[in-house]
Amino acid sequence: MEAKKLDIWIIVLAVLTYGMVNWFVLLPKDSYLENTLLLSAMFAIAVLSYLSGMMIALSAAALCIFFYGSYIMYGSVMLGRGIESHVYYWLVLLPLVALLTAVIGNLIRSIQKENLRMRERYSEYVTIDENTGMENARVFYAVLGQYISLSKRYELPLSVMLVRLEYYDDIRSIVGSEAMKDVVAWIGRRLGDSTRNEDSGYILEDGRTFALLLLGNPDGAQVVKHRIKENIHAYDLQRAAKAVTVRIELRIGIAVFTAEENQDPLALRRAAQKDMEFDV
Repeated sequence: MEAKKLDIWIIVLAVLTYGMVNWFVLLPKDSYLENTLLLSAMFAIAVLSYLSGMMIALSAAALCIFFYGSYIMYGSVMLGRGIESHVYYWLVLLPLVALLTAVIGNLIRSIQKENLRMRERYSEYVTIDENTGMENARVFYAVLGQYISLSKRYELPLSVMLVRLEYYDDIRSIVGSEAMKDVVAWIGRRLGDSTRNEDSGYILEDGRTFALLLLGNPDGAQVVKHRIKENIHAYDLQRAAKAVTVRIELRIGIAVFTAEENQDPLALRRAAQKDMEFDV
């Protein structure tokens, strides 16, 4: 609805501007300087109205009309000059243009606020990382909570594995921000190839750490860890006519869920991060 109103007001302003410019050309040449100054003042008021709002717009127009009216009255009373018809046009055009541009500015700001609000709401519901296609940290914590409940009820072995890309900033400085997205996406695919179908992978909020939920005993998690280390050594980035080889170094930590300790998702993540410190 706001967009339709904006279209209507812009059309009205365009028609008014077209008529005003044509009318300005037809004005008598003996008042050219006066009309030029008023035209410049009117466009200045239009810009101010667009950026500020209705009250400032009308105040600026009223101030301009006051000084212009005082000038006309001085010429009429003190100098005996007649009031020409174009004076009345300016007295109407100044507040009218200020009003139109203020309305358009308010509508555009309203649409921008609504767009920002919709973007924020959209980001709250996004669960898939656009770059890697993996689910994000929000889903990770939700699914991990479900896995913990299943592990408690059915005594299923559960391990949380964190995989962090080392020297992330150094690699990005070498290959660039856009190419870095390809590196991270490639690592995500390789992690998926290194796990089983019943396991699940996620990318966490820092964009350089991955989380894997592994259903199986701790020995199986160690097998997956060694498989990842073997499968991910270097990435050949195709740039122009030659490939740039980026050495990939990963630090991996594993936390095993135990029902006796009654761990929650955050505790498991912290345990995996602590174990990651000992991975060399």
